[in-house]
Amino acid sequence: MKDELSAKKLLRDEMKKKRLEDEFREERSDKIFNRFFAAEFLKDKESFFIYNSFGTEANTKKIITQLLKTGKLVFLPRVEGREMFAVQYSGEPLVAGKYGIDEPRGEKSLKSAEVCILPLLAADKQFYRLGYGGGFYDRYLSAATMLKVGICFDYQITDGVPHEEHDVLLDAIITDERVLIRR
Repeated sequence: MKDELSAKKLLRDEMKKKRLEDEFREERSDKIFNRFFAAEFLKDKESFFIYNSFGTEANTKKIITQLLKTGKLVFLPRVEGREMFAVQYSGEPLVAGKYGIDEPRGEKSLKSAEVCILPLLAADKQFYRLGYGGGFYDRYLSAATMLKVGICFDYQITDGVPHEEHDVLLDAIITDERVLIRR
């Protein structure tokens, strides 16, 4: 267990450094945007729970704006204590949350989205993802039935992500270079 935690920390640090040094993040994020909206498996989906990007993450702000423009139902995450929940979002101003990530105001939604767009630091071709270590998405998704899509830059795909039994597998990964779908 200690070796696995150490391996996760090393991989997290490596990916944070790569993203920080990436001079082409915005161009790569634009490519992700294009692949996202070209993805056939998402065309008929009407509701999306999507992370609000911050820092060096693949930018989701343009995706959120486009989803709203096309009449899709959009939910953003909000964290209270150890719980993350969905709040319906329609473009109103956001407020800084616990981790410095802008979050929506409003009540926990009773509706459920068809698709969850997850942040990640690394993923592998077995569809394991490495998040930031808080377990918020694993806890949230353990009780949800929705399509789970990771968004990242292609260099964040690795040969293997250290994982545990409770880790939730992604159904698809969209990068600036490709779309991977778990069969």
